[in-house]
Amino acid sequence: MKKFKRVFVPFVVFSLLVAPMSVLTPASAESIQEIAETEEVVDFENLPIQLAEGVTLEELAEAINEPRILESKNVTIIESSTADEVIGERQMVFSPNAAPVEKEDDSKFDFGVFTYDEAAEADEANEVDESDMNQVRASKPMSGYPRPVGVFFDHFMTADWAGGDIYSNVKVSAVIGSVSSVSATHSITRSVTKDGKYRVERTNKPYWRLPFVNLTQDRVRANAETYWWSGEFTGTVTFQSGNSAPIDTLKEVKSILTNNKGEIYPDYVDPQSNIKLIKPDADMVPQKRERDSGYRKDFERRYVGYFGQPQYFAWDDVEIHHMIPLEYYGENDFDNLIPLLKKDRRNDYILPHREVTEWWESYRKN
Repeated sequence: MKKFKRVFVPFVVFSLLVAPMSVLTPASAESIQEIAETEEVVDFENLPIQLAEGVTLEELAEAINEPRILESKNVTIIESSTADEVIGERQMVFSPNAAPVEKEDDSKFDFGVFTYDEAAEADEANEVDESDMNQVRASKPMSGYPRPVGVFFDHFMTADWAGGDIYSNVKVSAVIGSVSSVSATHSITRSVTKDGKYRVERTNKPYWRLPFVNLTQDRVRANAETYWWSGEFTGTVTFQSGNSAPIDTLKEVKSILTNNKGEIYPDYVDPQSNIKLIKPDADMVPQKRERDSGYRKDFERRYVGYFGQPQYFAWDDVEIHHMIPLEYYGENDFDNLIPLLKKDRRNDYILPHREVTEWWESYRKN
């Protein structure tokens, strides 16, 4: 996972000297010195913050490495206006005694910008003699000095196989300080491999004024095909001072694999062995491999040898599934096999075999 580019605090001058310029607005040597001299006047207690429902102030403070926003007593929680509709995505199943498996980062902050904005009144403050600076600070403690500002966005992919559509969705998750507008380019992208180069399929250009958390959302649609799908979101956030900063990619963005119907490939891990269901590339060419006669007995023997007798299923209740199908030259080896539930059997822990085989019926097929 790509980590968020952090702003080191408590000394704001240090943050401006070392933080990546993709996160911060440019600052002159004079303004850096001014920030160093006036850092203590930043009023975090009255700093306005909006958070999406389900996002905590602690999570936001950790994401931007700025614990002082926890002092804010001006925090608004905005309830979600519509339920997020994620169709066909199956969650991984883990047993209590299974070995740890790396899980995808579920942070709410996929894109964003955070900086210390210099207000427009800074020029007025610079004209004051140094001997009168204390009086300026006392009478106008927020004028002309850096203020924490930022906007953060959550990205998620959805599919509607009834309509044959794939969607890239971006919504505002948090707003810090005084934000005026967001001007962005939002694209749905596709690739034949999860970690390959994604090509833009379709683009929207949202423009949001005074974005309110969870009430501001953009969705880009594409026709379903067998691809890995993701999204891109770039643009500029303008603050009420008139200054602006670019939207940055904070971490790895969500991606899904669908077939030509728009059905999302299941996301599953065997609860005892932690064998993970392999997700294929989207450009495999049919090439038949013959089934080995003893592949099942060999798998059962090795499964018991590695992980013990099954605790979540009986052997008679499962198929031994080829994760990369024999039709696409998948191997009969242990590493390409996983136990899945037979048709008409019931089990809360094991993925039904038919969910996977039905997905493959529309792999690269109309």
